[in-house]
Formats: sequence, structure tokens, C-alpha cells
Amino acid sequence: MLMTATRSIAATSPPTMKKPNLLPRTLLAVFTLASVSGRLTAQTTPPVDDSPPKDGEILELERFKVTSDVEIEEMVLPIARPFNSVFGTDDNIVDVPRNVTIISRQQLSDISIESVLDFSKLTSSAFTTTNFGAPANASIRGQSADLFLNGVRARITSNGNGMPVDFNSVESVNIVKGPATAVQGASMYVGGFVDLISKRPYFDKTKGSVSVTIGSYNTRRWTADIGGPISKTVAYRVSYSGEDSEGYYENGFKKTHAFYGALSFRPTPNYELFINSQMFFANYTENWGINRVTQNLIDNGLYTTGININNNSAGAPSDAQNSYHILGGGNTIAWGPEVPINRHTRLLRPSNDSYGEEFNIQAIQTAKVSSELTIKNTSFFSHTQRDTISTYYYSEIIDPSYFMENRTDFIFKLPKAQVITGLDLRYQRTKAYDDYFFEPANAWDITKDRNFINVYNSAAFVNGGAGFPVPGWPGRFAQPGIWNGDTNDSKGTTIGPFVQGTWDPNDKWSIVAGGRVDFFKAEVREPLAPWHPEAGIDVKLPNFNTSIIYKPTSTSSVYFTYNKSKNTSGAVGNGGGITGWDAAGTALDKELFQQPSELFELGTKYALQGNTLFLNFAVYDQKRTAKSTSSTVVQQYKYKGFEAEMNYQPNKHIYATLSYSYIDAEASAGFQYGLFGGASELPPGNSVGATVPIGTLTKVPGLPSHLFNALFSYSFDNGLTLTANTVMTGKMNNNTAGTLVIPFQYTLDASASYKYEDWDFRVQVLNATDEENWSPPNAVYGNGSILALPGTQVQFTAKYSF
Repeated sequence: MLMTATRSIAATSPPTMKKPNLLPRTLLAVFTLASVSGRLTAQTTPPVDDSPPKDGEILELERFKVTSDVEIEEMVLPIARPFNSVFGTDDNIVDVPRNVTIISRQQLSDISIESVLDFSKLTSSAFTTTNFGAPANASIRGQSADLFLNGVRARITSNGNGMPVDFNSVESVNIVKGPATAVQGASMYVGGFVDLISKRPYFDKTKGSVSVTIGSYNTRRWTADIGGPISKTVAYRVSYSGEDSEGYYENGFKKTHAFYGALSFRPTPNYELFINSQMFFANYTENWGINRVTQNLIDNGLYTTGININNNSAGAPSDAQNSYHILGGGNTIAWGPEVPINRHTRLLRPSNDSYGEEFNIQAIQTAKVSSELTIKNTSFFSHTQRDTISTYYYSEIIDPSYFMENRTDFIFKLPKAQVITGLDLRYQRTKAYDDYFFEPANAWDITKDRNFINVYNSAAFVNGGAGFPVPGWPGRFAQPGIWNGDTNDSKGTTIGPFVQGTWDPNDKWSIVAGGRVDFFKAEVREPLAPWHPEAGIDVKLPNFNTSIIYKPTSTSSVYFTYNKSKNTSGAVGNGGGITGWDAAGTALDKELFQQPSELFELGTKYALQGNTLFLNFAVYDQKRTAKSTSSTVVQQYKYKGFEAEMNYQPNKHIYATLSYSYIDAEASAGFQYGLFGGASELPPGNSVGATVPIGTLTKVPGLPSHLFNALFSYSFDNGLTLTANTVMTGKMNNNTAGTLVIPFQYTLDASASYKYEDWDFRVQVLNATDEENWSPPNAVYGNGSILALPGTQVQFTAKYSF
């Protein structure tokens, strides 16, 4: 991109990563959990029975009964358990007027969910772009989705990019299509949300497991999990998982450590305190993928070679990339022949990496005051630090981002109605820096020595293009937020009263309605520009929803839902912080803090064949506006789609899930790599018509119109289980202009597991047919990035349970 900064530096090599110290927060978590455990162990009031149903037991939930020989841990039917992710109250999925997918512990294990990218294997409308190889949020209905933990927001990000999701603490996953309701309040992510349900302590007995996974490309993962009663009223759960893998891509690695601890306190049948805490450490390589994208690269694997000849310099053997002459934009490149590309190769200098730490602690208190009133209070604190350096060039520092939230719910159960009302309080603080102005992605030739993919060698970078020094980070630079819409030193406070209710006038009809207004106050300081402007703003963010539900039978429903909200998607900065500066850079633009979203949804659900078969269908129409990635351009989006899902589990031997979605998505074009100074960097195979003017209405890139997945599992009485999973995607545009098209693709995974006494052995083959598939990047970089998805990989897991 174009250079805009005018600072000078003397550095000639990229700095090393600075890894923050999490010890104080670690000690805080240990002290908190230990002190609670110490005080509560002495309690002796009888607890609520938490033991799972026995074999053949009837699972009851209101009018639904599932008579089955399937243990609850192996149940995949969403009607078998209540959930409260949508309205904050325990509901059955058939009666909820939203398209919802519940992913059980069994499904998470059977397909080895390791990333939010894997959600497309199990639910409709959940295709997620590569997001630089580090998607922190899944995408739902073509938009980055919120991430929740037990019903409250668990993470703030700016574009869905960030640390990997830690699944060590997760028991199951609820995926909700469409914006959050009045109970949770709206955010910039209005396509849907993923609610991670934490592992719970065991009250029946002490039990646990350990496992080890090894596989292709030096994959190495391990886990340990144990829980049990401390007394009749207190129980615990502790989990750990680690990974030290290299992975499919050259110079790649992923090193993680995840710790989870939980306590439940039940002094009476009418009160419970549940505390959970997690720490996650991750050192990994992001993944830009392959640059210089052409249709010939997609269709035939041929890559366009050549290096820059800026200043009439052809380079030298001592600088294979001619990196000394690299410019931030407008590079002149002597294009060479197209050659076959190694799919393990990507735009990355060896030693470039990302490091992050995340700490969360949550306390949920539930008190049943009477048969008509339940009070629930949820407190949550999250702290994140993250550091990324990629010398092709992108730099990001989150130092740190943290938030705390407290929500109190009053749940009233009346003869023909249920009402939840309360108050949500939230505070967030972010200090974050990034730089994408000097980012000549296509100027680098990844067939040559990648050690020279380094802007710190560039005279233009050193003598003016690097931006401003980041305070406390020697050798690191960033651009002011008044220019790039990302860098920020900000804090925000939210006061959100809400009410959500359901009225059942008779057995056939229900009316659902809810409303909330978030009173949001933001204070922003520009941390890099020498004059350090400061500004504040107060806005009101409404979120209203209403639904009508008709029940043709006791186990089916037809619903219509309408949701309208405003959110801060035009003012969100790096690390989930706040920017929103006006064009002059002197005040905050109120319009950016009140971006609209509107949803219409019509759906129907059926529980059939003795409630062993669940069907779910929905059509929707949504409009919204939001700031695009790596840009200050606000785009308008329109989505129309259809979704169909099926879950079937007649007995303990067999289960199957199927889903299909179609989406027609359009958007006004945002910034694209190749506009302005980057046009000269587009290879000959994509130099004509590769960009469109900002504001042009186009099909949303990086999103297949058709998505289909299927999962089938069969278990034999001898302990052998066979599982197969496939994902199929229709063609999709890699760039905004639609000149680069990824064709129809499919992936087939298969696994075989064997249970013997307390052991469980599993062999899994990913991409069993070794398809050469592609995945698109964020829309801005469609002309400069595409990811070659991994070929066949084999993994073996041994698990011992006790």
C-alpha cells in the first residue's frame, strides 16, 4: 500500500517478539479458585443430583421425551437438552424462533474440531475465510460472528482476526444464526454468534481422561482432564491441553498451552455458584498463503515469478528479493515465467510469528427464589495481549485489551408467560497498534529465498515508510488511528437495561418480544500522532426483536422473526478497541458508532419419529453496514439465504447430520489491494479488471453461494466406530471484482475408533482423497492472497479414561 508516514529509523533487521508476563494474572486466578474452594469445602447441605441419565432412561424436557439407549455424553440430537444461548432462559430448540445448531461433545470429538474453520463441517452458513491464518471468530451468514462463553461475550476483536479459540474448556457449542437478542445486546458482529459451553464439574464421582495425538507433519497434541466432588456441595474440574506441532506449511509451527479450572458450589437445591477460569498461551505462525493470485494459479497451480526492478536495479545474489529497493506501493516488477508452486510454500519469512496470551475468569450465580422467580448474575473478566510481526509487512501489537462485564437477570415464570429482565454493565480498555500502509504483498517472489522477505532491509521503509515508533516496543512501528482506523488508546462503558418476554396465549401460538438500549460512552486518545488528539462520545444503541411462533403439533413449529439494532461496527479499532475519528481527525463521528442492522427470518422445525429425527429450515433477509478490514471505508451489505439442517440418531449405533445453505450476498465495494499505488503489483494474469471503484455493488467475495456438509457415524457392538464427514462448497470469488474464481470443491474426512475397556484409539484421515483445495482471504486482499489448503493428513489418538 502507499507510504504515508515520514519518520526515520535506523533499524535494519526485524525485532524479536516481546512476550508479556502473565504471572500476576496466573496467581490471581489460582488464589481466587483456591480461596473459593477453601471456604466452600466445609458446606454440607445436600446438592442437586447431577448424575447423567442411565442407559435406556427417558430424557424429559417439557413435552419432549427421547427414549433411547444413548448415553447423554454421546447424544447428538439438539432436542435432548435445554439451552439458554438465545434468550437467556432454558428453552427447547423447537420453540426458539431462530436457526440454531447445537454441537455436542460427541461431534466435537468425532471430527476433531481444532479451529473455528471446522464449524463448516457441522452447520449451515458457517464458511469462514482464512483471515491471515488466524481466525479468532467464525463467520456466519457471510459475516464474522460473535464469540460467547456461557451466554456472555468472551472476546473483543476488530475483524474476526486474533488468537485461536481455546477448545480445552469447551463441553459443547451452540451456534445461533442472526444478531444477538435483547438479553446480550448488539455488537459489530450481527451475522450470528457462537456460544461456547464450559466443561462442568462432576458431582457423582471422580473421573477423568488423558490423551495423546500424533500425526502428519509433526502434529503433536496432548490433553488431561479430571473432575469430581470435593464434598457433597462442592465439585471441581481441571483440564489442560498442549500442542507442539509444525503443520502442513513451510516454517510453520503452533505451540500452545491451555489451562482450565472450574468449581461448582450447591449448598441448597435452589442455589448454585459456578466459577470457571482459563489461561491460554499461543505462539504460532499466521498464514497469508500464496501471493500473486491468478486464475492460472487457482486452476493449474502455476505461480508468476519475478522481482522488483525499482531504481533500475535488477537485484543481486546477496539480496534475492531485491529487498533493499522495495517500496510501500507502486513497485515496478520484471515479471518472469509461470512455474509450478509448492503448496507448502507461503508468503512468510522464517522466524516471523505471533504470540498471544488470554486470561478469562467467570462467575455465574443462580438462585431460585420461588417457583415464579429465578435470579441469575454473571460476572466476567477477560485480558488479552498479542503481538504479530510479518516482515512482508504487517505489524500488530495489542498491549493489552481487557474488559469486564456484569449482567443480572430476573427470570419470571408466569402461568402463560416468561419474562427475563435485568441490567448489563460493561467496561473495556484497549491499547493497540498496527500498520498495513507499507504492505507490498505482491512485490515478493516466494519461489526465491524467503529469508529476504523483509521490509527492514528496504531503504524506503527505514527512511520514511515505517511509521511511528510504538511506545515500549523497540524496533516496532505503527500508523496513527486517525489515518488507518485501527490504532487506538481507548476505553468504553456500557449500561444496558433489557427486557425479553414470551407470551403463550394458547397451545398453538406464542409471541416473543424484547428490547434493549445500550448507553455507550467512549473515550479515545490517539497514541502515536505527535499532537495526541483526544475525544469522547455518548451514544444510544437500541436492539429490538419480535417473533411469532405457531405450533402445528406439539413437536413442530413455524416462526417469523424480526430484529433491528444499531452497533459500533463503523468505529471498531484494532484489538476490539474504539476509533471512529471524523475526516479531520479532531472528533469522533457519531454515525460510525450507530451502524444499522435489520433482519427478517422465517423458519420451521420438526421433531419426528419419536423425537429421534430433527429437521430445521429457515429463510432470511438481512441488511447492515460496517467498516471493512484494513480500511476506513464503511460498506453496505445485503444478504438473502436459505438453510436446511437434519439430525438423526435412532439408537446408540448410528447418527447422522446433514446441512445445506444458500446465500446471495452483495456489498458496496471497499478498499482492494491493487487500487491506487498497488496496481503495478498485479501480475499479468490478473492485471485487467481486477479492481472496481469503491462503492460499486458487487457479490461478497470469499463466500460460496452453496455450502453442504454431512457427517455419518456407525458404532458396532465390539467397540469399533466408523465415521465419515464431507464438506462441499460452490464456486466463490477470491477478489471483489470477481476476476478470480475458486471452483466447486469438496473435502472428505474419515476415521475409525476402537474402544477397549478404558481405552479409546482413533485413526483419522483428513482430506482422504488429497484434493488440492483453496480458501479465500479477507476481501481487501483478494488480489494478493489465497491459501492452499492442506493435502491428506493422518492423525492417531490414544485416550485413557478413568
